[in-house]
Amino acid sequence: MPTDYACQAAAEQAARGIAPVRALLLPAQRSAPAQQEEVSVVIRSFLGPDAAGRPPAPDDSAPRVEPVSAPMGAAVLLSFLDGLRADLSGALVDWYSSIPAQLPVTLGAPGAESPGQSPARLPNGWQSLADLQSNAQDVLTVLASRPRDGQQVGPAELSWRLALLEDVFSGALRRMGIPDQPAADCAAELTAATGSLFGLNRPTPRSAPAQHSPSY
Repeated sequence: MPTDYACQAAAEQAARGIAPVRALLLPAQRSAPAQQEEVSVVIRSFLGPDAAGRPPAPDDSAPRVEPVSAPMGAAVLLSFLDGLRADLSGALVDWYSSIPAQLPVTLGAPGAESPGQSPARLPNGWQSLADLQSNAQDVLTVLASRPRDGQQVGPAELSWRLALLEDVFSGALRRMGIPDQPAADCAAELTAATGSLFGLNRPTPRSAPAQHSPSY
């Protein structure tokens, strides 16, 4: 079973990874522009029509990235573990189709759940970390009960399954309107955080640097 420290570290890593996506999906409310002071009729007639001031320029700056709490990061990781479990049970398509509706709710967006789908994972204080620990153990149990050719599932297969989830999650984010680079970065960070729960601290096969044989 993953240790308390491993779950805490993974949740914090997931929180950092999901924060830019949350900023794009749930942009912070910008403060309303300050009311312009009224100019007296005498001064306005003296200064001309520009005295009333010009309308503020539109704000096209990137959304501000607010910190995400560890419990929210744990809730996102629980959703990622749901994807791993769905892959093992042949229901990965259902998990993929649920991301656009469930992820914003997990990240704090108001809205009703889609009918026919399981409820979204919600942050629940430090209980989310306990749930993360128990769910990771459940996934390990499922993996251990799936021998292939008489052998237990090893780290290599788990790494490839996580790499598949990375691609699927990144694609779901892009379909939600997240730009390519933030989507890829977020998916990679969540994949690494999930892998750390199982002791996988090396790059996934998708992001591992290519090794070339020396030329002679």
